[in-house]
Amino acid sequence: MIWFMTPAIEIQRPATGRRCARVLINGKPVQVEWSRAAERALARRSRPLVVELELYFSCLVKKFVHFHDERPGLKTVPVDDRLRLGFRAVTSSACSLEEARQRGRQPEIEIQTEQARRFAPKSVRIDFTGGRWRGSYRL
Repeated sequence: MIWFMTPAIEIQRPATGRRCARVLINGKPVQVEWSRAAERALARRSRPLVVELELYFSCLVKKFVHFHDERPGLKTVPVDDRLRLGFRAVTSSACSLEEARQRGRQPEIEIQTEQARRFAPKSVRIDFTGGRWRGSYRL
């Protein structure tokens, strides 16, 4: 895996009711915030939610946030006992129109270089609206 993470270094609940934590990814601090709705949805779960932050290099650079019940092989850091965060940089491994139609994107491989280890999100926001997890992150 291309990055190093440690458990949450602080968790707080500001006056806004949003839950906040700071974790380290690739040795850099990452501010994680989740809404009251996300907090309630996390409380209903029997296992941690895995939030995968993906930086996708292809024809354009794209950022994706994926939500998983489990994500084998993805190294994560616990934000708290119900939320885990993972980050990875990937690139397309081939340009196949057929596969892109089937998957909605090109097949990818993880980038495992010194340059990729320099990437880390600065902040992550997580919400639960309309019965779905939603998220974004800033580099």
